[in-house]
This record gives sequence, structure tokens and C-alpha cells, in this order.
Amino acid sequence: MTRRARSSSPPVPLSVAERGDGVSFPLSRRERGPGGEGGFPHDPEFPQLPVATDPAAMLEVFRTHLVPVPGRRVEIEACIPFRFRCRQATSRCVLQYTLRLVEHVGGEERRWEQSVTGVVYAADGEAERLWRESLAAEPRREIPAHWLAFEPLGFIPELAMLVEVFPYDRKLRHLRLVMGGDGGGLAAAVEPHVFAGGWEVERRLIEPLRYRTELGAALRYTVEARQRATARRATRRCFVKVYRDERGEATWQLLQRLSQPDPGRPYDVVAPLAYIGPLRTLAIAEASGTPLLHLLLAGHDPATTVRPVARAVAAFNQQDPQRVGVSRAHTRADQLVEVRRAAALVSWACPQVQLVVAAVTAALERGLPDVAAAPLHRDLKADHVFLDGERVIFIDLDSVALGDPVRDPAHLWAYLMGGVGLDAVPVARIRAAAAAFVEEYFAHVPAGWRARFSLHCAGALVEVASGIFRRQEPAWRDKVIAAVELARRALL
Repeated sequence: MTRRARSSSPPVPLSVAERGDGVSFPLSRRERGPGGEGGFPHDPEFPQLPVATDPAAMLEVFRTHLVPVPGRRVEIEACIPFRFRCRQATSRCVLQYTLRLVEHVGGEERRWEQSVTGVVYAADGEAERLWRESLAAEPRREIPAHWLAFEPLGFIPELAMLVEVFPYDRKLRHLRLVMGGDGGGLAAAVEPHVFAGGWEVERRLIEPLRYRTELGAALRYTVEARQRATARRATRRCFVKVYRDERGEATWQLLQRLSQPDPGRPYDVVAPLAYIGPLRTLAIAEASGTPLLHLLLAGHDPATTVRPVARAVAAFNQQDPQRVGVSRAHTRADQLVEVRRAAALVSWACPQVQLVVAAVTAALERGLPDVAAAPLHRDLKADHVFLDGERVIFIDLDSVALGDPVRDPAHLWAYLMGGVGLDAVPVARIRAAAAAFVEEYFAHVPAGWRARFSLHCAGALVEVASGIFRRQEPAWRDKVIAAVELARRALL
């Protein structure tokens, strides 16, 4: 069926934290020129990628092929590439888009954003087979009515593409229940932590903040309530994270341990509220303070801003592993696997940096030593660290493990130097922040740790380059090349 979409989706905005504006690519499905600076990487196993990665082409594709739900009229105004998982497995590519939608109802105009995923497979007929198989499982079932703008599952023959419309997710089925707000006991588990007794909930609103197809979602949960005794009204919020597997339960247990008050510790972690096992969903409090990323964007003095963060990271890395209570290891071998995977993607995306990436990877393989394992966050970024005065709060602790602690400062340094989310900040200010962070961190850890910092920085920059490509950031090719050059310089 090829009908132009004139349907609707929920009046809830899909707030996308990691958004790229995309670039323009050839329209012809089979056109595969010599490659180069202007287009997406060519791949003979996925000849539809030139179209599937073209925002203008996919806008028309979705306008034609998304089947509207009866009774609502929605226009698709724009299609924005959001995150691509290409060549992480040779059998398929997962391409996420954000659609900007508008609906006219009763003389009023409502606008929001909707996440849509396309999956293409190297094997002929695989996408169509999965589409037909999934149709038999009633894809509309359990999806709240206000989230049904389009049929949740589709197939685009011209691209041999399976299409999933949020919140439908073949591998994250419980996400639909969570988006319903009260499904699976979510409200009963979460709302007592938001409002104590004596309050009546009048309205709840769940807004997606970050969604990664098949992997998980982070949602903002807002509750409006009325106090019975005084009729006073209040609005409060928390956040819920939906997991594909049991990792949320491990994070829940970790946060319970680390959130115990400790005045002598220079950091806190975001407070856990509840874990709902049947939904594989973790509810957490809203972190106090302001993300480091926002402080840097707002022009705060970089040295003053990052030094408390450096001291907090140093303290986290030097905790007694028994106190953290994490048994999961992140070994040298694990790190090399991650770097090699990132290097392969970067080399595919930008063949002109292939030799440099190979040299960086080889340097890590030769030079990274085995060291005593210590706690590490493993996902330190400027938006995963909050500051409330001098107090530092860590969020997103799903990846905490025991490994080489120097990977943490190198990871944050690489994200700063790679300019991730910091396009509006002058380069000199970013460098000042990175330098102050490094100086302060190594003033509070054993001197021997510094010797392997450069190696970790080089590897982290290759991973940063990989992430820039996956997120399809504006001018991603130039940013990837710049990050790889920084990796090369880190080894000098």
C-alpha cells in the first residue's frame, strides 16, 4: 500500500538529545559512484543505503509508505537522521530517524517529533519475512491509542526495509506498556516516591528523551497531583529507563549502594526510586544541579567548572571495589574489542583515515598493560556529570565495571576535545577545560597512572569518532577526521 501519510501521533514531543541535521545524498537506489567526501559510505551488501541515509529521499519515502491510523490527519514536515548502526553486524543495518509532525485539530496546530526505525538486511527477503511474521503477532496490541499515529509496523519494498514506529519495537516489547503510563504496575511503583500520601494524581505524562532501537529508552515521567486536605496542586517529575535485558536490575542494586550518604565523598549518584522487574524498567530521581555540558555551553569558567569533576572522578576510581560491589570486569581484552569495533566502523565511514586508525589500534594493542582493576564509570561524558555547587553527581551508571581506571579520565577528555555537543564553545575554551581536568585529576591519583593516559586517550578518540558517525552529526565527516587526527597526536 502506498498512501500519503495523513495521520496523527501523540501530542507529546519526542525530545531528542543527540540529533544531527544530516546531509544530502544521491536519490537513485542503485547509484554507487566512487564514494568520497560528499556521500555516505558505499556498501555492495546494502545498495539501498544511499537512499536510506538521504533525509530528503526518506522524507518522501515515509510520506508515501507510512500507513495512517484512521481518524487523524498528520503531515510529515521533515525527516532527520538520528542514529545509524551500520556494519556493527554484517547481516543488517539499523537506521533511526526523527520525523517532525504536525496535526491540525479543531483549528489548533500541534507539533511533535516521532521516532521511526528502518532495518535493512544483507540476506534477500529477510526484511519482508520478518515483517509478515511480526504482523501475525498483532503489532498494535498494547500500544496506547494516543501513540498510534501510523501503523506501527511496515515494509518498504523498494528499499527492502522493515519499518518500526515508536513505541513499537520487536525486541523491546515492554516499552509499549511503559509508554501507557499505568501498564505493568509502573504507576503504582513510581508515584509513591514522587508524591507522599494524601495526594491524588490528576495527570501523568511520559515523554521520550532518548531511544535506541532494540536497546533501551530513557523517559521523563511527569506527575500532576492535588493534595486532598488543602486542594493545593503540584507538579513533580522523575525519570524511567527501559532496558532490553536485566542490566537495569544490576544498576538498581548499584545505585542503592552508592546513594547511601557519605559526607567524606566528593560525589553523589542519582537516587534510585524503584525497579519494576516485569517491565525491566528502573525509576530514578531527577539529579540536582546542572549538567557539565550546559555549564560549558553557558560560558562558565572552564577551569573552575571542571576541577570538582576531576576530583570526583579520581575519588570514584580509587574506591574500594568491595564498597562499590561490582563484580563485572572490563578487561584489557574487552577494551581492545571495543576499540577495534570502533576502528572498523570509522575506517568504513572515512577510508581516508584508515591507515591512521590502524596505527592507533596497533599502538594500543602493543602498549596497553594489564593493571590492577579498579572501579570505573565507563561512560563519562559532559552530560553524564552534574554539578550542584561544588558537589558532583554522576548519572548513567549502567556500564560501571572493574578495569583500568585511567580509561575514565581519558574518555571524558576525549569527549571534550572531540567537541561532542560543544559546537558553540570556542576551541580555546574547550582545550582549557580539558587541560584543567587532566591537571586536577592526576594531582589526586597515583603518579604511575599518568604513563598510560595518552594511549587511553587515543583509543577513546577513535570511539568518539565512531559515535559522531553513528549519530550523523552535522559535518560528521570533518569531525570524524578531526577526532582521528587528535588520536594520532595523542600518541606523539
